[in-house]
Amino acid sequence: MKKLIVGFAVAMIFIMTIGVYAETSLSSQEKEEITNVVKEVSKSEGISDAVQKYVEEFVEKKGIGAEKINNISEVDIKTLPEDVNIENAENANIAIYNIDYNETENQNKQLFVVTYSSEKMESQGDLVVSGDVRQFLNFGSENEISDGFLKTATGVVGSLKSGYVMMRAGGITGISTNLDVVNPGKEVEIIIYKNGEPIRFGNTIEASSVGIKKDYDIQSKNVVTFEPGDVISAYVSSDDGISVKSVITMVEITTR
Repeated sequence: MKKLIVGFAVAMIFIMTIGVYAETSLSSQEKEEITNVVKEVSKSEGISDAVQKYVEEFVEKKGIGAEKINNISEVDIKTLPEDVNIENAENANIAIYNIDYNETENQNKQLFVVTYSSEKMESQGDLVVSGDVRQFLNFGSENEISDGFLKTATGVVGSLKSGYVMMRAGGITGISTNLDVVNPGKEVEIIIYKNGEPIRFGNTIEASSVGIKKDYDIQSKNVVTFEPGDVISAYVSSDDGISVKSVITMVEITTR
């Protein structure tokens, strides 16, 4: 279980660790020893005062003795460990620090402190710190259609049994559609099928007038899940008389 602790000062700090977070009382002498150790290690690594302050506070509350702290080092964002995944953070002023310490005499643990300036929060986009991976399944049809399965990115039309075969466990977390209404009516639905069964998640697009329409929806990864070997396909369903063309649908999946 990962623990996420958030604090605000000059920078925003995210701290993740494995285990249960419990506040532990330390004596003034023990706190002073922690401060001295963190300062000494931080100075050699060029770590800012803001990061240093939050590291001190965390190890104090966690009850990590000064003698247990082995090292504090900056992590190269291009070579992140598997436990940390940062997405869409290109515009953020981000730095990641690894705090290495001994939980017991024979058990070593690590914390990852992810920091970014609070002034950059609006531009940093969708910041994800997790072990999950997002992918997109592309469906579409260039031809005019009223009802029917959409093509996959390979150009093959899907069916109740034919579609994208999942290779890992995960969940369907989003869907977006852009299409051109040729003959208007009430509405058009994009339905996702899993193993030939429709799921209760898709796009419903108002189609009362001709022209380009769009819709998108997202949900938690635990709502509609799948297992390796499950087949995902997408279907266009519309009211009588409606037809659309240039259908572009993306289904977002999150795997772990």
